[in-house]
Amino acid sequence: MTQQHLEFFLDLNRAHAAALRRFDAALGGWHGIGLNDLHLLATLDRAPGRKLRRVDLARELGVTPSGVTWMLRPLTKRRLVTSEASADDARVAFAVLTEHGRRLVAEALPSGREIARELLEGHASKQELAQAAAVVGHLAAR
Repeated sequence: MTQQHLEFFLDLNRAHAAALRRFDAALGGWHGIGLNDLHLLATLDRAPGRKLRRVDLARELGVTPSGVTWMLRPLTKRRLVTSEASADDARVAFAVLTEHGRRLVAEALPSGREIARELLEGHASKQELAQAAAVVGHLAAR
């Protein structure tokens, strides 16, 4: 069974790369952002006060703190996200969604839902998607 387990992860890796390329091409053409950007912006949009400590944002996205810093850099340059120092601890910085970022995520989420539907429609039943989501959710569990 070990080979089957490995093949699952190799296939999952290939599927992720292919789907991400297609998702990024469509979303980028419409809104100038990719799926990872949308994930980050949507996570901030759902956060209390539309801000999170960078370490918490990294945990939510499943990346390292340095990875989230790398992800934030172009979004900060585009003024979609800004940085805010903590009033309580100078070592802590918050990533804060700007009004411009909030508008972009509001416009991009419906597009993201449509892209996801197009990528999955006809390839899996609702039951199969639920089963796949359960496996992926288990793998992503914190």
